[in-house]
Amino acid sequence: MGNAPAKLGDGSYGNDATANSRGGSGKAVSSSSTGAGGRITFSNAEYNSARTRRGTSLVGSILGPGGGSRAGSEAGQSEKRRSTREREETKESHARQLVTKFEQTVDGGFLAPYGCYGFEKLDYDADVVKTLIIDRQLAPFYLPLQDFNESWTREELIKIVDGLPLHAAFDENLEKYEDIPVGNLRKQNFDGLIDKTLSKREQRRMRSKIFKARLYRKRIIWQEVENEAFLEQKIEARKTNSKAKDKAMLPSDDLKYSLYKKGIECPICFLYYPEPLNYSSCCQQPICTECFVQIKRAEPHFPHDEVDPAQPVTHDEEKDPNLLTSEAANCAYCATPNFGVIYRPREDRKVGIGGSEPSTYTLPEQLEDSNVEQRAAGNGPKHKPLVVASDMIRPDWKMKLDKERARLAKRSANATAIHVSHRLIDPDHPSRRASAADNSNGRTQSSDWRDIHDLEEEMLERAIRLSIADQNEKSKA
Repeated sequence: MGNAPAKLGDGSYGNDATANSRGGSGKAVSSSSTGAGGRITFSNAEYNSARTRRGTSLVGSILGPGGGSRAGSEAGQSEKRRSTREREETKESHARQLVTKFEQTVDGGFLAPYGCYGFEKLDYDADVVKTLIIDRQLAPFYLPLQDFNESWTREELIKIVDGLPLHAAFDENLEKYEDIPVGNLRKQNFDGLIDKTLSKREQRRMRSKIFKARLYRKRIIWQEVENEAFLEQKIEARKTNSKAKDKAMLPSDDLKYSLYKKGIECPICFLYYPEPLNYSSCCQQPICTECFVQIKRAEPHFPHDEVDPAQPVTHDEEKDPNLLTSEAANCAYCATPNFGVIYRPREDRKVGIGGSEPSTYTLPEQLEDSNVEQRAAGNGPKHKPLVVASDMIRPDWKMKLDKERARLAKRSANATAIHVSHRLIDPDHPSRRASAADNSNGRTQSSDWRDIHDLEEEMLERAIRLSIADQNEKSKA
């Protein structure tokens, strides 16, 4: 609060004393303005001018960035630009982790989703999900079947599985990205695509749209490269003289048949997947990993209180930010709180990362269907499986809640500062008209200075709270 005036021992303020001591200001205190007891009084013009000047300085110090110096403002803008690019790099890195690669396979499935849902909904922690799949605590992302018929023969089933793509098709002409320029996707900097004649806010919006359009195009290219490599490997594997290492990560016909001969439908997306899937820990209902990663906590919000029509509506800025809450996800089937799933993998089908090569898998001799059903029911591994809660794949939910609370606290402090500034600066504000009326009725202006002091104390208190909230947010980040 470097712009806040320092209070002197006699009740006057340093800024006013300095202003009165400047030569040629025209506001020097005359001998007639000294009352009884040596108390200094001001004329109405001097009083209103000083009040406006002081109020402007205080509001600027609270709302302005770093005291309002030009150098500090430019440094803040540079830091903001860097943070924007860092956020874009983080999003691009996350998008790369969502690319499905055929060599990254676990038990016949993959570490990245097939693409049943849009990219915007895949905001889970990709590293956490991949680790859970590799540790076989969560079912892998299997390639789904649109339909399933138990009467299919082995040859028919293998032929259908061979025709499955590695990833769902993209809509290359997505309507919301039609008229947005993307430029050269090989270059990271796309500042030249932004219209500099727009306002700062519109430029930020345009940058966000361009980045999303570019990222969407990049995801298509990245996945197409993997799709082509997958197709080439399958074509090469069909040749009789192909080398074993070329098709090591491709599933054998026995593995394809073992995976899909007992297809099970996910009750949420209505697609068919290999058994076993994940099962809800509360009601033991199946759910594929593609659908499980969609389930998350509610966005930060205030408690849903009953609204009294007789009472005025309370805006979010006027509420306590600490009241913001985010409830844990409920089960999609029975609405039990703190939703989680368990996964019991097949012990006889451990292929891929940490297991044997998928191309070398062979069906166990005289494997009965009853044994498969018993393993799916939980009679396989003796250890108790881990319950994977929806919060585990989004461990940053608490940080997002705290960030939203800090944002709302800052917004509330700014609104309060603006409201107080109107009382200090606006000559038409009711408090200013009341002050002028009191002055005409002989009220001493020292009481008005006390009122200003109270307002300043309120603004300083708000600024201190805002500073503490910003420091807490930075330390947590």
